Amino acid sequence: MPNYELLYFEFRGRAEAARLVLNYAKVPFTDTRIPREEWPSLKGDKSRFPYGQLPVLLIDGKPLAQSHAILRYLAPECGVAGRSRLEAAEIDELYEVCRCFFDLIIPYLRVYLGFGAGDKEQLYKDVFLPALDKELPVIQELIGENGFFHPSGVTYTDFYFADSIEAFVRMHPADFEKFPKILEHIKRIHQLPELQEYLAKRPEHSF
Repeated sequence: MPNYELLYFEFRGRAEAARLVLNYAKVPFTDTRIPREEWPSLKGDKSRFPYGQLPVLLIDGKPLAQSHAILRYLAPECGVAGRSRLEAAEIDELYEVCRCFFDLIIPYLRVYLGFGAGDKEQLYKDVFLPALDKELPVIQELIGENGFFHPSGVTYTDFYFADSIEAFVRMHPADFEKFPKILEHIKRIHQLPELQEYLAKRPEHSF
């Protein structure tokens, strides 16, 4: 097994799905959390941060950047990418469907978190709610009878979606009452026995 070091900020954000996958599989890794105030002095180190962005996964010291690439690399290494090439492709398809929702709401999220200028309430009405009503009915129906997105069992798509959507459920709980299967999916993932040790000590962050 390679030596892994995952570098990201102190919050969950774009690295949390990878953290969940690694912890679920009990794969040893160094979880390096960089304070935001230290990042400007570090981002110019191209040997670790080839694009001046986080997250980065160091694999025996070699950097792999971009959160989706990191997750797709780790998934088969950690046994959460299906049992065949076809299953892996099916799981990737489900992952992309889930990504559509989060891509649509980025303009709202940036303003909500204070990373951009705009009218938060207007973006909630014009961006967040339409995306919710368009994408989540589709996503909810993709959750199978086994409680996961794919018949093979828990996959990286489950970790990515459950962690990402949970933050929005806490922000706007009433908007998600009409999606009971999604709420149950979040609960199921966060109750996996393999994650309890990590979740018990995970730092508290909204995102």
